[in-house]
Amino acid sequence: MPAAQTWQDLALWEVFFDRARVTSVIELGTYQGGMALFFATQGNARGFTVTTIDSNTDQCKVRDLLRSLGCELLKLDLMGSAAQDEVTALLSRLPKPTMLFCDNGHKPSEWSRFVRLLSPGDFAAVHDWGAEFGPENLDPHPESFLLAESESIQSMTRFFRI
Repeated sequence: MPAAQTWQDLALWEVFFDRARVTSVIELGTYQGGMALFFATQGNARGFTVTTIDSNTDQCKVRDLLRSLGCELLKLDLMGSAAQDEVTALLSRLPKPTMLFCDNGHKPSEWSRFVRLLSPGDFAAVHDWGAEFGPENLDPHPESFLLAESESIQSMTRFFRI
């Protein structure tokens, strides 16, 4: 199953999971499900929950496999009026600390709408750093996490601690 990440980014995510010890992951932007499958497999092995959100979860080619691994698939328009309330409710029921991964089609809007809903001790990450998202979009602007590691492999993902 293709994922919109490079191989070295998957290794970087493993480093993140080793160091951050999150208990839940929320992925914004399921697409075909490749990265959700990586998260669900990691969650199954490491004991954290995974939720993936997209307005087109019907496109996800591995829905049944994700569900069998315990991944929750939510169909939600992340730019719609109900999204903030839905994500707030999701965050209130998930165990902490949480990782929120912005990888849908409107990363600056996702960041500004949803990262501010996180609690101290949570984490946020964004994909397509330097292409669709950059330092100018960091509002809020949490503390960088794994910055040297991300830069050393020229990763398009950046991690932050809330």
